[in-house]
Amino acid sequence: MTRKLVCAKQFDPAVFMGESWSAAEEDERAERLPEIEVSKIALVTCSEADQERPTGEQCVKLLKETPYVRLGGRAFLGLWEDQSAIPENWKEPFTFVFFDGLILSHRNGNQYSLYLSWHNDQCHWYSAWLGNIRSPRNPSAVLAA
Repeated sequence: MTRKLVCAKQFDPAVFMGESWSAAEEDERAERLPEIEVSKIALVTCSEADQERPTGEQCVKLLKETPYVRLGGRAFLGLWEDQSAIPENWKEPFTFVFFDGLILSHRNGNQYSLYLSWHNDQCHWYSAWLGNIRSPRNPSAVLAA
């Protein structure tokens, strides 16, 4: 049986994270998906282990040049609310799965992406400044277009 992730709820950064946060940009294709087959979610990186490590901003730019649907706030919220749907390979140590289909703006003027990480037997969420370096262990959650 295929596991479906319900993505019906709109992600509101101000409600989830606080009044200082807002949505700056979204991959509209991802925002139109009411549900996603979890097995269809791919994790893609924008660098290889032996390459220079790009920033989050460079990764988002590269992802935009592909046909991938960048998963964003709805998929993030769906997984946060139903953590049993998180794939086992996302639970490997030091794996940080980014949701670059939603770019957040903070009132400090910087932009961020949400990501999930699994440690201490539970899921944690964070936001990462797009100026931070990303490693091959920092994939983005996408769907093939």
